[in-house]
Amino acid sequence: MTRRTDAMTRKKQVLLTVRNQRGVTLVETIIGLLVLTIVLLSGAQLFRVHVEHLALVERARRADEQAHLTMNTLAAFSYSALPDGNPFKGKASEDTFAEGEPVQLDSNVCIAQANCDRIVRVPHTSDTGSDFLTISWNQTPPTNSSVVYYRAWRVTTLDPLKKLRRITLAILPVEPNQDGSSPVEPLALRQTDVVQRQ
Repeated sequence: MTRRTDAMTRKKQVLLTVRNQRGVTLVETIIGLLVLTIVLLSGAQLFRVHVEHLALVERARRADEQAHLTMNTLAAFSYSALPDGNPFKGKASEDTFAEGEPVQLDSNVCIAQANCDRIVRVPHTSDTGSDFLTISWNQTPPTNSSVVYYRAWRVTTLDPLKKLRRITLAILPVEPNQDGSSPVEPLALRQTDVVQRQ
């Protein structure tokens, strides 16, 4: 009788142990899934930040290229073909810009004096590439295109006899829910003194 009672007691203990182990296993599984979810979400967030950083670096690189090409084009104009003009709000014709200072454009000057334009990205219909086109400030962008940059330049005559001028160029990013007259930090800002031919 004692053996039978001992056997039943052991059986109950085994059943209780199995039930306890099932509970522990369930808790361990839930904790493991929680940790795995946190690791996956952290990895996805790091990947997203890395991709956004690469996109911003690429945008800044393209803006730098645009600044270089535009400055060369403006410097090559003849003196009479590039009139003085200042599309920058709150800045006199010879004021400088501090590092990281937001730039605000005057749309009226941009339209009247043509000292501003826009760069638009037009996607190809046959592949994933795109072309970049320059359009005037008040021109409607082509269908399926998106405005990527605003370009604005200030021309200041320093010495009319020598045809010496200072050209200040800003390449501004197009930000969501903002227009060209909103203050924004330029992606590229160049200033140079040039002597232009007649």
